[in-house]
Amino acid sequence: MTKTAFTLTDLLDLAEKSAVDGLVDRQMKSIMPTFHLISPDRKHDTLVATPWDGDMEKRLAVTKVRQMAREMKATAVCFSSEVWMLVLPPGVDYAPDRPSQSPNRIEGVIIVATDGKETKARSLLTIRDKPGGKVLRLDRDPKVPDDDGSQYDSWMLEDIIMLAKRPKPYIPDGDKYP
Repeated sequence: MTKTAFTLTDLLDLAEKSAVDGLVDRQMKSIMPTFHLISPDRKHDTLVATPWDGDMEKRLAVTKVRQMAREMKATAVCFSSEVWMLVLPPGVDYAPDRPSQSPNRIEGVIIVATDGKETKARSLLTIRDKPGGKVLRLDRDPKVPDDDGSQYDSWMLEDIIMLAKRPKPYIPDGDKYP
C-alpha cells in the first residue's frame, strides 16, 4: 500500500483523533506526550512516546527525538500533549507562574505540526463531568482557532526538521563549509 501525501491539518486531525480515543473513548488517565515523525518516503513514519518527569527529562527526550528526526531526514513532525493553559487578562503578556501552579488553570491538549516551513496548531479543552472526573469530550477552543502556529512557538520543535535548503554552517577553518 502506497502512502499518500498529507497536510499539516491531516496531522492535527490524526493527533486529535488519537487524543479523543485515549481520553474520551478509552477513559485513560492521561495520554503520553507524543511526536509523530514523517519520513520522506512515508514508509518509515515513526511515533515516539516521550514520558518524562520534570524539565531535565523533557529536555533529554526532546534531544533524542530531534536526533531521530535528523537521522531519518524527517520531512514533518506533529507533537501532541496534555497541557495546563491560562487565559491572560488584557495587557498581561506573560504569567508569573507556570499554568500548572495556577488555580485558574485550564486543562487541555495541544497539538502542533510543522514541516519546517509552515507550522499549524490546535488547542483542545478537556471537558469533565466534575473536577478530576470522567472526561466527557475534547472541544476545540473557540478562543484559539486553528492557527498558523504563531501562538505555539516552542523550543521543543525548534530545528527538529532540518530543511535541505538551509545554508550550511560556517566553520572558521580555512573558510570552508563542512
